[in-house]
Amino acid sequence: MVRGFFSFGGISLAAGLALSAGLQTAGRVDLLSFIRPLPEVDAAFQRGFRSDAMSRINRVRLPAGAEEVRGDEELQACLESFIHTQAKPQDLELNDVFDYLQGRFPGAQYLAANLVTSREREDLLGKISGWTAVANPEFDTINTTVFHAGGRLGVLAVMSRRIPEFSLEAANHKGGRFFNRCPHCGVIHALEIERDSRTLILSCPHCELPFDVLAVDTQGRIRRAPSFMEGFTLPGSILKEGSPPEERILSLWRKVAAHCQYELDQDRKADGTKETREVWKSSSETWAEAAGDCEDTSILLADVLIKAGFDARVAIGWNGNIGQHAWVVVKAGKRQYLLETTLQETVGPEDLVEVGAGSSFYRPEQLFDAKRIYYTTARPDRFGVDYFSPEVWKAVPEPPSGTLTQR
Repeated sequence: MVRGFFSFGGISLAAGLALSAGLQTAGRVDLLSFIRPLPEVDAAFQRGFRSDAMSRINRVRLPAGAEEVRGDEELQACLESFIHTQAKPQDLELNDVFDYLQGRFPGAQYLAANLVTSREREDLLGKISGWTAVANPEFDTINTTVFHAGGRLGVLAVMSRRIPEFSLEAANHKGGRFFNRCPHCGVIHALEIERDSRTLILSCPHCELPFDVLAVDTQGRIRRAPSFMEGFTLPGSILKEGSPPEERILSLWRKVAAHCQYELDQDRKADGTKETREVWKSSSETWAEAAGDCEDTSILLADVLIKAGFDARVAIGWNGNIGQHAWVVVKAGKRQYLLETTLQETVGPEDLVEVGAGSSFYRPEQLFDAKRIYYTTARPDRFGVDYFSPEVWKAVPEPPSGTLTQR
């Protein structure tokens, strides 16, 4: 008997790959079985075998508290097609089965395969229903395909569980486990998104590069960080044409700092109750409420600066005095400035600090603007003094198209 289990990573899943070579044989010799002709393995035979195997497996699973297994029609068609291409399916290596199925179904979170032979249909069913994997609650489907193996019958059985590809729509619908295509290396990995998640920095477990920043808005929806910027213009804001960029930056910064009070998420009231969940607000929400925490007011200020024609980004990272923090960086000619939105209500020219002067206290990990998210692999002595160099801070690429690399 050849058996195997397969899983893919990103989160802790199954216990790796286990194979044992050889085909299972009966413990006694039935001479009549060698005289009796083998049945024709047509579509009706296949359907009947799958139905009987499923019934027997569910009789094992239900007393153990596992959900009933069902068939997976797409995987079934793929499995049958694969077997038909094999000259001697009884000699298959299960690694080849796993590679084939995962290449066509990246969301196959768990796969287990069993390849057995016998002269008798009933004996095949017994071997499949006695397989240790059938009681595993992680699986929810069973598929089988029967074939002639010389003077015997063979069956390839596959138990599996498929998960959907990650999307914000699916995450907001019910959350759970998903598979994702890394936009950096193209490798498929698993991830878990719960509907009550907070701020999430998603990174690939293979190349270890971040590929998304997600947060929950005030309506409980999971959104990408750039979507919180709206192209917001401060009411009554008029900037003098031809004035120095620093003067225009200070004017907008002052208005945001004076208008918005610092407010922790747990202090924010919603419908008469205390809101304890961490949420992000859009620019207009922060302005309308005249309050927000560091990421809320940073989003507002960066959005206002971008709308006014500046190159500005929100930085997420660490402040040496505060801990986890968010702030704004903006370009004015060849200079880059750090703008705080939570530490002071009044702003003067002396507060316009260049990023290099604040690099010992401000350590960015991700940046984003109204369109893109940025990551870096540079040394701290470089990424802390330059927030806009495309060599230091690279935009997260779009997901790759075509065939994905499997590992």
